Amino acid sequence: MKSMSNWTLYEGDCLEVMRTLPAESVDAIVTDPPYCSGGFNETQRRHAKGQGLRSETLRDQGWFINDNMTTGGLVWMLRQVACESHRLLRDGGSLCVFTDWRMYPHLAPALESSGLRLQNMVVWNKGNPGLGRGFRPQHELIMHFVKNTGEFFDKSVGNVITVKRVPATRRLHQTEKPVELLTAILRVVAPIGGTVLDPFAGSGSTLVAAVQMGRKAIGIELDPHYCDIIRKRMREAVRVALPMDA
Repeated sequence: MKSMSNWTLYEGDCLEVMRTLPAESVDAIVTDPPYCSGGFNETQRRHAKGQGLRSETLRDQGWFINDNMTTGGLVWMLRQVACESHRLLRDGGSLCVFTDWRMYPHLAPALESSGLRLQNMVVWNKGNPGLGRGFRPQHELIMHFVKNTGEFFDKSVGNVITVKRVPATRRLHQTEKPVELLTAILRVVAPIGGTVLDPFAGSGSTLVAAVQMGRKAIGIELDPHYCDIIRKRMREAVRVALPMDA
């Protein structure tokens, strides 16, 4: 575990770590888990080559180890994450989970069965279409759940957020999300001085956005390589962070 004054990084399995955290200690959970997209059965998934990523990106950076699990396995795992999220969130807190159109119908009801309430579906508009045939993909989805009656901190953000994707040449993770996008989400769901958790921290973009905005951040990441990247990014993020009472 790496702990600083306003951010903490745990290297390990997200469920194991979440179970050690105190109840009602987090204001918002924002995360981008592996999607396992392409269909519910393995035949369908084999035909969803690369899930829209360029072949050179797959060659250079590989693919999620957790994206090798079945869709049913991912649904089961993320429901467990949602159950722990329900325990960890303060009353009114939010869980925001990135997904795509294939996984949304499987995940939304499963995660809602944790006791959290599905509040909204947020669309990330990437501005330009990606690879593919027919209607080329240009967006991803964020499932927004709340614990009881949600509490929100910015009324200016709509449920369609247009932010350009991170260029492949600057990407530190296969599916890295822009800090600007995460900043927009956190403005709505996390109070200044509040605590944000990301159970699938990846390269740490959620943590960077949180600390730069004057929030506390907790990240959990299984891969030691990405933990090293997070530590480097957080040193810079702390340097330019807003004061906690900004």
